[in-house]
Amino acid sequence: MSDEPGVSGGATRTRPRIPRPRLGLARLAGAVLLAVLVLAAGAMLLGWRPSLPNPFEERTIDRSGPAVLRSLEDLSEYHAASAHFEVVVDLENDTRWLPDALRGERTLFVGVGNVDSVVDFGALDEQAVTVSADRRSVSIRLPSPTLSEPVLDMDRSYVVARRRGALDRIGGLFGGQSNDQELYQLASARMREAAAADGQVIELARTNTEAMLRGFLGALGFTHVEVTFADDPK
Repeated sequence: MSDEPGVSGGATRTRPRIPRPRLGLARLAGAVLLAVLVLAAGAMLLGWRPSLPNPFEERTIDRSGPAVLRSLEDLSEYHAASAHFEVVVDLENDTRWLPDALRGERTLFVGVGNVDSVVDFGALDEQAVTVSADRRSVSIRLPSPTLSEPVLDMDRSYVVARRRGALDRIGGLFGGQSNDQELYQLASARMREAAAADGQVIELARTNTEAMLRGFLGALGFTHVEVTFADDPK
């Protein structure tokens, strides 16, 4: 007979130990869950909603390289006046013996830009400036104002309508795209022609240049300033 109490026979049996639940951990988890629920309810009452990211939101990625400096140019032109123009270009390209509905393209383009009137001070030499002995009078002879190349405002210029033939539309599906470079060139040429025909921007350049030089040289002590241009009648 075994000496162990409660044991009969030759084998020794051990009672399994049943773990007691840890009430401290369960209470802590319940308190955290209750706090989260209270905060969520308070946020909903205040009108706050969590901002979740949209997985299908589009984004723009700019992979352009940095600008590369190719050259420097020393500018000596005084932009004395600027004329603002808006021009409508109606350009049509067609093919002989084919109807427009089959082959051809017509584009209506609105070009917006400026044409400046400039005076080149870079060509001035000692003979162009005459100063009196008492340094009170000065005479300056300038080259005539000229028109600069038009500058299109690409943010305000736009294509109003574009009509393409069936064959041109099919070609566009395989990479054939319209080239708007000709539209820009035509709009710029029309603006320059209008500025030259009008003449107001040239006259305004004369007035502004003379006023600028009178103010500048007057501040240097000259009391008499005479400004003439190369195309002035003698």
